[in-house]
Amino acid sequence: MKGATLDQQNETKSYSKDSIIRFEEGLIGFAECKHFVLMENDQIAPLRMFQSAGSEIVSFLVLDAKMRIPGYYDDVPAREWESIGVTDPAKRLAFVIVNIGLNAKESTGNFQAPILINYETMIGRQVILTDSGFCLRHPLIG
Repeated sequence: MKGATLDQQNETKSYSKDSIIRFEEGLIGFAECKHFVLMENDQIAPLRMFQSAGSEIVSFLVLDAKMRIPGYYDDVPAREWESIGVTDPAKRLAFVIVNIGLNAKESTGNFQAPILINYETMIGRQVILTDSGFCLRHPLIG
C-alpha cells in the first residue's frame, strides 16, 4: 500500500496524491469526508492514524482487523469486498476504528463497521455487518 508518514515531532503530514483513499459515501457520521490517508508511526504501532485529507480535525486510530481476529476477513461477506472491486482474498484489507480506554483492557474496536480498502485502486468503503455477531466495542485485549 502506498505509504504516508506522520512526523511526530513537527506534527506535519506528508503524503502523496496516490496515497489518498477515496470513499464515495464518506464514513458513517462523516459523509462529507471522502478522502483519507492511512498513516503509520512506529510510536503507535500496530495502530495507524486514518486522517481525512480534507479536514485536519477528522482522524481516527485504526487497527487491521485480522490482528485481533485472524479469520475476520472471511467473516465479511464476499459482496462487500466485491463492492470495492476486491475479488482475490489475498488482497483484502480491513481496519476497525479504535476507541482508547483508560487502560489497554478498556480499549475497544468497532468490528461491526469495518473500513474495507482496495489498495490497488485506493477505493474504500465502510460497511455495517448486521448479521456478523460482532459488536461496536469489541475488546482489543483478552
